[in-house]
Amino acid sequence: MEQVKVNGFQLFSVIFLFELGSAILVGMAGEARQDSWITILFGIASGCVLYLIFTKLYTMYPALPLTSYLQKILGRYLGWLFGLMYVTYFMYIASRVLRDFEELLVIAAYRSETLLTLGIIMMVCVMYAIFKGIEVFFRISELCLFIIVFMLLFIILFEMASGIIKLQHLRPILEHGWRPLVSSYPTTLTFPFGEMITFTMLLPFLNKQEKAKKVGILAIVLSGLCLLLFTLLNIAITGADIASRSAFPILTAVSYINIAEFVQRLDTVVIISMVILGFVKITVFLFCAFIGTIDLFKIKHQKNLIYPMGIIVLVSSVIMAPNYIAHINEGLKIVPYYLHIPMQIVIPILLLVIALIKRKLKPAYA
Repeated sequence: MEQVKVNGFQLFSVIFLFELGSAILVGMAGEARQDSWITILFGIASGCVLYLIFTKLYTMYPALPLTSYLQKILGRYLGWLFGLMYVTYFMYIASRVLRDFEELLVIAAYRSETLLTLGIIMMVCVMYAIFKGIEVFFRISELCLFIIVFMLLFIILFEMASGIIKLQHLRPILEHGWRPLVSSYPTTLTFPFGEMITFTMLLPFLNKQEKAKKVGILAIVLSGLCLLLFTLLNIAITGADIASRSAFPILTAVSYINIAEFVQRLDTVVIISMVILGFVKITVFLFCAFIGTIDLFKIKHQKNLIYPMGIIVLVSSVIMAPNYIAHINEGLKIVPYYLHIPMQIVIPILLLVIALIKRKLKPAYA
């Protein structure tokens, strides 16, 4: 794995698809209703700042993943323990994302199937991608990027052609003041922008270190604007009430498309697009857990890890919540505050501060 290298465009493709991931499926900042676009703009800006923290750590330890420089910064034993926490965190979030897409397929397409059956099919694809290696996965992501961009443009075109976009649904602005925006902001930052913490595990595989910052910021901004656009479209088509209450707002909005009683039921296009995005996001999380486990436990026979880790993620996705409502409530009310904020924001900031202090006190420290 030390010889694996990816280029800037491949990194851009993976970040763009990863950021869209499940965020475009389940929607963002629903509490802010028609003002959700304001919260998303704040999320994009703060997400870029957070990514700069990640890249600063990367430039200080360019050859090491997060699990390695945790031990350099915090000491061998404490750093190893925090590294294990991150591996567990990556696997847990992979399970949550897998559950999102299992629920999508059950609700929208395969109502007679079980979550486990659909999860097995998705995890087989994810484990195969990891088995083939990082370079293959990043090259596949380049192809997926073009497919997703084409399909999203296709959806936008038909929504416009149907005449179902009603801009009056976006008014009034700040109807309930700033409080709904403030209450929804932490979740908008941590999901999906804070999830870029995963790339602290992948940036060492970049072939040109200087591209990390520019490529990453560009991908975050463009994917954020894409999320903002679809959030606006969903609200403009269905209204703030329906968009905020819908399990899958983009699927609901697309169901309104009807051109001359001929072009209808484009749900399939959305589902195919979402499955591709889900595949990329789950694979990134599981890849990071895989790399971290190898790094922490110094495992020689690396590919033997893929199957047990994949099975753990699969089983966890099914048993983590009794139903979709409980799954969403946990994702909105518990995970952001008790997992995302500490793991994505607090610990990286503390790591950077400690690393800078150590470097200043001991210039030869690395």
